[in-house]
Amino acid sequence: MNDFFRCQCKKIVCQVVEDTIIIKCRHCKRYVHINTKGINSIQFKLTADTGKGEPQIIEFDECDK
Repeated sequence: MNDFFRCQCKKIVCQVVEDTIIIKCRHCKRYVHINTKGINSIQFKLTADTGKGEPQIIEFDECDK
């Protein structure tokens, strides 16, 4: 699996390569690699607060491609 993940506004947020999330810093252009054991879901929220509001949850699964 090698895919670009986009926000709902269509801007690329990160790249997903198998179990690694790759994010490019807008300022210094370095890449941050976040290694995971798999992605279960991705949540879109309008605020950074994790306790308020109902997030829109989108399941991120290889079968959904």
